[in-house]
Amino acid sequence: MPTKTSPVQTSAQIPPSENPHFHHCDRAPYELGYLLRQLPPVFDPFFKLTPETHLIAEAAVQHASNANDTLIHGLEALGHFIYVAGDNDDAGVDMARLADLGCLIQHMAAEMQFLQETEGSLRNAVRVHQEQSSKEGK
Repeated sequence: MPTKTSPVQTSAQIPPSENPHFHHCDRAPYELGYLLRQLPPVFDPFFKLTPETHLIAEAAVQHASNANDTLIHGLEALGHFIYVAGDNDDAGVDMARLADLGCLIQHMAAEMQFLQETEGSLRNAVRVHQEQSSKEGK
């Protein structure tokens, strides 16, 4: 399962290995949900983040990105496998299994959409917080 060891960089972002809220990169969807529950109920770019909330949001951004990358690479590999099996007359592909794979891919695409939207929203909120912190520090 692919994992990211380097984050998508934003200004003043710390590496995931130094973020106390970034754990278990191989379980990104679970960790993302756990972190989202720790964020304030109202979380948007104009919400004033504490340093702790900022770290939680950064960890959530990284987990959303990792989960999305895993889904994309896995779907690509699965698509290749299905193509090869479908192009092989001797493979004897079970139609019920193909239908199950189709349902899985459909579900994964919806999950990817959620992850992309979550990553974008969190990334924007973190960026705005960083800009506001920079202005206040001057």
